[in-house]
Amino acid sequence: MILSTLAFSTTQMGCRAIFPNEPTATSASDYALANPLPVPMVDPDFAMNTVSDELDNYFRIARESRIRNTDGIITEGWVETHKTIGATYFEPWRRDSTFGFERAHATLQTVRRYAKVRLIPNQNSYLVDVKVYKELEDKGEPEHSTVTSRATRHDSALDYDRDEIVLMEPIEGWITMGRDFSLEQIILTNIKTRFEKDCKQ
Repeated sequence: MILSTLAFSTTQMGCRAIFPNEPTATSASDYALANPLPVPMVDPDFAMNTVSDELDNYFRIARESRIRNTDGIITEGWVETHKTIGATYFEPWRRDSTFGFERAHATLQTVRRYAKVRLIPNQNSYLVDVKVYKELEDKGEPEHSTVTSRATRHDSALDYDRDEIVLMEPIEGWITMGRDFSLEQIILTNIKTRFEKDCKQ
């Protein structure tokens, strides 16, 4: 009942209240859309399906939790994807690497990405929080080289005591590189367009 009322009031207000004029990017370090991005509080199934369908264009969906209305309390929904090796210049049909630096980097190095998206209820809207993470493969030695791998270490301490309780195992083979903001912006732009089309109908 609350969802229906909020959706109706959002429709009456129009999309302009949810989609204000966004600033335009002026350099490579500027991004046009806010992240999290406010979108109208439409039907929760439509909102989740829209996000999942958009992410499916870049990654395989690993798991998700749907938006629920429990005793008038709306819970947030989220979607997580599998990690995917980045698309190269020889794979123009794939969209997980944006053209330019990111695709060139994935062509010359082994890079993988994965995404986590949250839909957070916020009064008469959802906040779509998109995060795309990037990792670089860390090999013990160059391929086809004669360098020995006997001394390869993946832990960061010389006196690593195995008798102690290990709070977090070291991640072997991959280096965390932070987030891919360019792909986040493309995903947000497409999600915004989908919600705007539904709001105008």
